[in-house]
Formats: sequence, C-alpha cells, structure tokens
Amino acid sequence: MKTQRLFFFILLLICSLSFAQIPEIPKSYQAKLEQHQTELKTRPQAAQKKLLALIDETEKKQLHLVSIRAYEALAYHYSTADETQNTLKYAQVAIDLSDKYNYPTEAAVMYGVIGQQYGRMGMDELAKEHIQKGIDIIKNPKTDAEKHHLGNLYTYRLYTKEPGKDSSRIFLKYAKLALASYLAIENKELREKASVLGYGNVGMCYSELKQYDSAIAALDKVLAINKGKNAYMSGSSYLQKGMLFLEKKQVDSAEVNLKRSEKNFLGKGNINEEKELYSQFIKLYELKGDKNKLKEYKSAYLELENRQQKSRLSTATELLKNENKEKKSITSNFYKVAIGLSAVIIALLIILSWQRKKRLREKAAFEAFRKNRNAEEQHTVETKNTENIHITGNNEEEPKNENLGEDVEMRLLKGLEKFEKEHRYNEKGIAVREITSQLNTNATYLSIVIKKHKADNFSSYINTLRINYIVEKIENVPEYRKYKVSYLAEETGFSSAYAFSKVFKDVTGVSPSSYISLLGRKTVGNE
Repeated sequence: MKTQRLFFFILLLICSLSFAQIPEIPKSYQAKLEQHQTELKTRPQAAQKKLLALIDETEKKQLHLVSIRAYEALAYHYSTADETQNTLKYAQVAIDLSDKYNYPTEAAVMYGVIGQQYGRMGMDELAKEHIQKGIDIIKNPKTDAEKHHLGNLYTYRLYTKEPGKDSSRIFLKYAKLALASYLAIENKELREKASVLGYGNVGMCYSELKQYDSAIAALDKVLAINKGKNAYMSGSSYLQKGMLFLEKKQVDSAEVNLKRSEKNFLGKGNINEEKELYSQFIKLYELKGDKNKLKEYKSAYLELENRQQKSRLSTATELLKNENKEKKSITSNFYKVAIGLSAVIIALLIILSWQRKKRLREKAAFEAFRKNRNAEEQHTVETKNTENIHITGNNEEEPKNENLGEDVEMRLLKGLEKFEKEHRYNEKGIAVREITSQLNTNATYLSIVIKKHKADNFSSYINTLRINYIVEKIENVPEYRKYKVSYLAEETGFSSAYAFSKVFKDVTGVSPSSYISLLGRKTVGNE
C-alpha cells in the first residue's frame, strides 16, 4: 500500500512541474514549450517531432535553456509513460547541456528523474546516487523554484528501497525534509500545492510506522490546506483517515471520516476510489456487527463492479434512440429499428457466446492448475517423508558441472528451502546476486541447482513461488479475495499490477480476478 500511495503523490509532483517563467526564455518560446508539453499528453509522436525541431532551431540561436527545457519535457513525458530507456536518454542530454551552459538547477531536476527511474527498476544504489547528486547541487536553495525542486528530490528518495528494520524511519526523514522545502516556498499558491503533497507523504510514512495519531495529524494538515477546494484530495484524505481509525479499532471515528470521504467521492466518477471506500465500509460494519449496513455496502460494491457493463448497454440503447430521430417515413423507420435491433441482438449473442467460451476455457485452466497444484503438494509431502533423498538423476538434459559436488548441491538446496520458507522471494527487486551472496556460491552453481530441481531459470523460479504464495493466500484467507490487484502485486514484489496479472495468468491460466471469481463459485457449490 505504501509504494502505491507514494507513487500517486510522486506522479502528482511530476505533473505539477510546469515550465517556470524564466527571464532568459523569450515569451514566444515559452508559449511553444507549454503548447508542446500539453500536446504530448494527446498526440505524443507529433509533439515529440515539434520539440526536436524546436531544439534544432533554438540551438542555432544559442537559446540553450529552451533546448534544455524541451529535453526535460520529453523526459517527463516518457517517465509518466513508464518508458525507461527514453526517459534516461533525454534526461541525460538535458544534464549534459545544463552542465555545458551552466544551468545547475536544470541538471539537479534531471538527476532526480533519472534516480526515480532507477528506483522503479529496483536499482536502488544507482537511484540514490543520482538523487543525491541533484540534492547536492541545490541543497541551499534561494528561489522558490529551487525550493520546490529540492522538495521533489527528497520525495523521489522515498521511491528507493531501504534494507533493514529502520527503512520506514529513513523514509520519514526524507518525507520531512521534502515538506520543509515545500513550506519554505514564499509563493502562497505554489507552497500550498506542494505542501499538501508533502504532508500526504509524511502521513503515509507515519502510517507505515504504525504511528497512527501522527499520520492522522498530517492528513488533517492536508485537509486544512486544501479547505475543500479539491474534492478528490479531500475524499482521499478522509478515506486514509478512516482506514487509520479502523487500524486503531476506533470504529466511530472511522465511520465519520469514511462518510465524509463518501460525500466527496459520490457521483464524481472515481470508481476505483469508491470501491476502495466501500471495501473499508465493509470492514467497518463487520467490526460493528451492523448486518444491514454491511449488506448495503456489499451491494454498493457489487453495483460498481457491474456499472461499466451497464454503461455499455445504456450506450447501445441510446444509439438506437438517436437513430430513430432521422426517420423519413413510418416504413423506413420500422426497417431501421428492426435492422438496428437485429444488429444489437446478433452482437449480444456473439458477445455472450464469446464470454461463455472464455468462461469455459478459464474454468478448465483453473481446474487443471488446482489439480496440478494439489498433486505437486502431495508429491512434496511424500518427498519430505522419504528417508533417503537422491540428488543425482539420469536426465541427460540436466546442466552438468564437474565442480558441483553432491554436498554442495545439497547445501544449496537447503539454502533455497530456507529462502522459500522465509518468503524472501516476495522482496521487490530480488536478484540472483543477493541469493548467491547469502548462500556463499556463484550464479553458475545456483542456476544449475534451480534448473535441475526448481524451474527453467531464476525468473521463472521466483515468479512461480510468488504466484503460488498469493494463490495460497487467496484460497485460505478470504480477506485476500477483496484486495485490489495492485495490493496483491505489491505484496508479492512485482513492479506493477500489469506485470503481476501477466505472470499470474501465465502460471495459473486465468487472470487474478477470474481466479477469485471461479474460486467463489466453487466454494458456494461445495456448500
């Protein structure tokens, strides 16, 4: 949950970085930069060509700051699109030009963007190194822009991984440094806009430390600054407060804040946030034992699930109604309606047929996976009960290495068994080098043992362990069936919900939501 929330705030920070009005940039070029930056959101390819053409033009005129800002715009665009290679390329070009023509603040900003990218990839040491370079450049900010950028650099630091039990306290330190930079901004509008995000991150860090009172105080600051101006921000803050009060088992305070969140979100089209809100209401009324309210919010949650499908049907009906308005005669109108209805009916039949076939395929894959999983579990139990475990085999395709003795192989297997029991495969960014270091071996030996006893390669080994772990949770802990896919991805160390869903389907044959749905039907059928 922490990383997801931090990413939300970081994304807002990136989107809030508009081009500052700098005297060295002529107004006409400032306008072009802002126009192309906006166009990147809707027509990225066309906007990129215009920005590259603008760079050629301004370099000839020695308007270097315009060129730097154009490269920055491209770096920000690819960063939000999660395209790492292009982000790093354009950010580095911007840094090189900034160093060449003495624009240190611009270089600091781009060091932060590069650091954020490395953080997303799990390359935490490189991420910290680049972010610190940016911080060192503007550690004594003089202008509002520099104070804003410094705060953003400290915020990027929250996106890196910190080993050890003190990681949450380290994140809190950087969140506080970011907030202090934001609060030092003299421009009231910019200060409030930035400090809202700063207090939000501080609140998330306190929440991770289970210092719920401090987290709630930080969220109260967000609400006080926002003053209801942004309904989404208010709704999110009240939702977070409600969740914190639930953690404290203060159900009355939780209910008050969840109700306020509902008031801000209701009817605004924020379906994901509404679903999260209703899931918290479900937890609340389960704690309170209020069966009527529990039923009400469960129904509301299911209603949101079905809203999209209903919306499609409503759109189809509306199209048919509009078609009737341009009739020329009763006869022509009749044929139009008949043809339209026939098309809709045929389309619906095709959709229903496709959905039925899809359900059958998913059910077959689901049953096959569970049957195979049960068989593997039984085999594991039988193997553990066997007195003599033979390491060697007759498989001619197994990798061979004359230096890998039976005692080494057994030691590595025991090491992997401990690794699996401790669920360390769920650590984000887990790499071969970390395991080889702990097992006092090398990548070649580890790969041989994994391929011989576990999976085709290290990646497949880790992914299968992660999916089997979360499947066990879904099967045996009903609460997991209510969690968002993003939460399940976060718990199992995946970089995104998309990556988790793809691997989950590769391993089980069905998507996470389909698996949970099929499991629910099977449970009801058994009852």
